[in-house]
Amino acid sequence: MNRQHIQILRVQLLAMARLSQRAFDDAVKGYELRNLDFARHVDKADKEFQEHHRRIKELRGDLDTANASDFRFMAATLSIATALHLTHSAAKEIAQSTIRLLESSGIEKCSPLEKLAQGMNASMRLCVIALFNKNKRYARTALRIQEQSVQLYELGVSDSSSVGQQKDFEHAVIRGLGAVAEQIYDIAHALLYWLEGKHMSAPKLVHDYGYSSRQVLSAHSGGDTALYIQSRRDFGPKASQSFTC
Repeated sequence: MNRQHIQILRVQLLAMARLSQRAFDDAVKGYELRNLDFARHVDKADKEFQEHHRRIKELRGDLDTANASDFRFMAATLSIATALHLTHSAAKEIAQSTIRLLESSGIEKCSPLEKLAQGMNASMRLCVIALFNKNKRYARTALRIQEQSVQLYELGVSDSSSVGQQKDFEHAVIRGLGAVAEQIYDIAHALLYWLEGKHMSAPKLVHDYGYSSRQVLSAHSGGDTALYIQSRRDFGPKASQSFTC
């Protein structure tokens, strides 16, 4: 029965991952393309998404196993499900902010913010692929993309030259992307714990109006015997570029 429950649990998690990634992808496209249809589509499957999350919590509580691999999967499942739920919520907030501004004055172009959103979207997509394919290399690649984003950008209120509704909108997007960045780290770490049996940690800082990290994980793909190397790097001013639109 345990094996059957674990399979059902994985199916529920995969469905939840697919819906979460699609919601975030639609939110990013709605912002980048200034498209109301994409933004409005973000919460279309909200009821289905919440049902998958409920089922995961129920199934997780019913399982009991001594198998190490199954135990790691179950431990990772709740972390991933929670991260997917928070990602879905952040996607809805970005979409709602996009809709409000598009229906009023419109959205001004902000290339650095759009580039950051694209990087987050790519990382999230890789995490979902890693989950579907049980592929640890995709998870490590997602972490490397995140590290590059941290090195390139340090977002904050004082960095933006925008004013009024545009400035409020940018802050909302930055908050949403910062939240998603946290969840991508958590998903990738949980995947690597499940697939490799090793704990990883990466201290992160998410601020009210931005996302930055002075200490991040460096994950390398130097072969099966060197799956990853955890390192901490203190990024100073030279490692970041100010955020300006």
